[in-house]
Amino acid sequence: MDHIEKSVLAYPELAERYSKLGELYDKKLWHQLTEALIEFVGDQGNRRGDNFIELYEQFVSKCEGKLNQLELAKIVGSVVRCFAVSEAALKFVDGMLEKKARLGVEATLFLDILRLSIQLQARPPPDAMDGAEARAAALASIKAALAEKKTDVDSLSGLMDTCVHSAYYELTTEYYKEAGPPEAYYKSALMLLAYTPMEQMGKEKATALATDMSLAALSGDGVYNFGEVLATPIVGALEGTPNAWLGEMLRIFNRGDIEAFSLLFSQHQADIEAQKALAYRLDFVREKLTLLALVNLVFDTPSQERTIPFSTIAAHVRLPVDQVEWLAMRAMSLGLIKGSMDELDQTLQVDWVQPRVLDKDQLGALAARLGEWAVKVDETGKYIEDQPLSSAFEPLSGRFHFRPVRFSSRDREWAREVKEVRAQELGLLTTLLT
Repeated sequence: MDHIEKSVLAYPELAERYSKLGELYDKKLWHQLTEALIEFVGDQGNRRGDNFIELYEQFVSKCEGKLNQLELAKIVGSVVRCFAVSEAALKFVDGMLEKKARLGVEATLFLDILRLSIQLQARPPPDAMDGAEARAAALASIKAALAEKKTDVDSLSGLMDTCVHSAYYELTTEYYKEAGPPEAYYKSALMLLAYTPMEQMGKEKATALATDMSLAALSGDGVYNFGEVLATPIVGALEGTPNAWLGEMLRIFNRGDIEAFSLLFSQHQADIEAQKALAYRLDFVREKLTLLALVNLVFDTPSQERTIPFSTIAAHVRLPVDQVEWLAMRAMSLGLIKGSMDELDQTLQVDWVQPRVLDKDQLGALAARLGEWAVKVDETGKYIEDQPLSSAFEPLSGRFHFRPVRFSSRDREWAREVKEVRAQELGLLTTLLT
């Protein structure tokens, strides 16, 4: 308690908070003390030089065995940021990892990931002769460790607290941001969002993540489903910032809207060219947009009408007709569509289009198409009911035998089930759209 008393005198503006920690300690309210410690060290406004480090070494260390060990690991994660030298931070974490038996699986894994994060952030001096080689070796070591830890992270199940998963995928996004490729960063960032509530991110961190994710999605190989990131709230962090145009670009690519892209490019050409991830791969980005324009054309075309003339495709994607064949082959090679081409008739027959995450407008279009399908089902049912006779060929007599059509109870039950399924599908889409 001497430390608490000294801190109250040393930091009068934090006296109330320090006193609360001391009071909870005296009452042995370990759960409440854990929560108070996490709140205290999680607020950088409470930091005064090395006071977080001193708090841990002179106060928390005396009761760390009484605290929830996973929560204790989070406290360590906040304290370790206060070390100016990475070697000191690593020594601090290594000291905690010597207590694995007490820490348990989750807390130990959290601290292992924390240790890797410190190593990733540690960089050789700029003037070091072998700095580049040393950094490459460090990145290779971290990559191998990440692959090993993924097995451990995936084995965790049934946890209410996803902080271990969140810490792991935050580390992988940091790694791939430096080492690449952008598509790996994008996938890791999506996983990070799956395990990390937006409210846990500060505005600055959320904006940086949204910017990097947008650039990775636009420039990454194999990323053609923009609905995944648009379905998360992260893109909203760009609103009201100088990079707000990136969010609009994502929505344009999701629609495959070439005309809208041309307009956006003319308005933000300097901003786009200032982003190296886009400037260096601008031809690839334009190709991706053209492919997505084709995919959206196919998606918006009813399945029974997917024999599409080359001239229709050319007009939609803004390409000469003689380049449509290459575009279709490229889309098929990437697995975006499946089908065949008729060079004589100059048509593309599409049998399958890659599944995708739909936005609200696309769900509305799908609902409309389901409504059209429902009308056709009703019309077909009425047509069948209106047919008075059916025929069967008798091979022995060589004649057709006509008899009245009679629908069994099984037929009626099937028709009722179809209508129920149709109503459920339309109801689900209506719910999603509201």
